[in-house]
Amino acid sequence: MQLNLPLADLPSGDDSLWEQLDPTTREAVINGLAQAIAKLVSYNNPLPRENNDD
Repeated sequence: MQLNLPLADLPSGDDSLWEQLDPTTREAVINGLAQAIAKLVSYNNPLPRENNDD
């Protein structure tokens, strides 16, 4: 499944929500996203591929 993000619908403004977050909160968000991505990748590729080029 692929979701589309129409960039024309993004709100314009100088103060984005991300810019309003303190560094600790930003780091927590980045870590959470990294963990979610890692789970997704490991779910989609459950077994590591072996290279049997003997």
